[in-house]
Amino acid sequence: MRNEIINKPYKSHWIGGMYISMMIFIVLIYFIIYLFADLFQTSCFLKIIFNSIMCFIFLLILFTTVGFYTTKYKIKNGILYSWSPFITIKIKLKDIKNVEKIMVPLHFRVGASLYCGAFYVPNLGWVRTIITNLRDAILITTKKGKYYMITPSNPKKFIKLLKR
Repeated sequence: MRNEIINKPYKSHWIGGMYISMMIFIVLIYFIIYLFADLFQTSCFLKIIFNSIMCFIFLLILFTTVGFYTTKYKIKNGILYSWSPFITIKIKLKDIKNVEKIMVPLHFRVGASLYCGAFYVPNLGWVRTIITNLRDAILITTKKGKYYMITPSNPKKFIKLLKR
């Protein structure tokens, strides 16, 4: 087995487009409010708070967008790694109990992202997730009973790599 295997998953165009659209929308709203702020008698303090909030939201969405487009799944030295802005996956291959290909289930998100974070999936519980599309996923179950969901570009091949 090679020392390092990197899988760059297929990225859903509508999820990526949504993040880019949200960034553009936030910038437009910011400029519209900023242009008309002089019509309202607002204090300097309120302007500072507004600017801080808008910058925070924009940076959060920008960070999430960059994370989405740079997502990859890496197997190195017997460990599966993946990073996203809101969650990190690090699983020793020897600790994997089961790996199966599934459809991305209906789930409840915790966090600010559609593609990564801790998701509550009925019948499973909390699942640490980094998904870049909604077509098919790999559900990884560890020997400790933890669940992880990822979406590599070729799920069947990736499952074989994880089962070695």
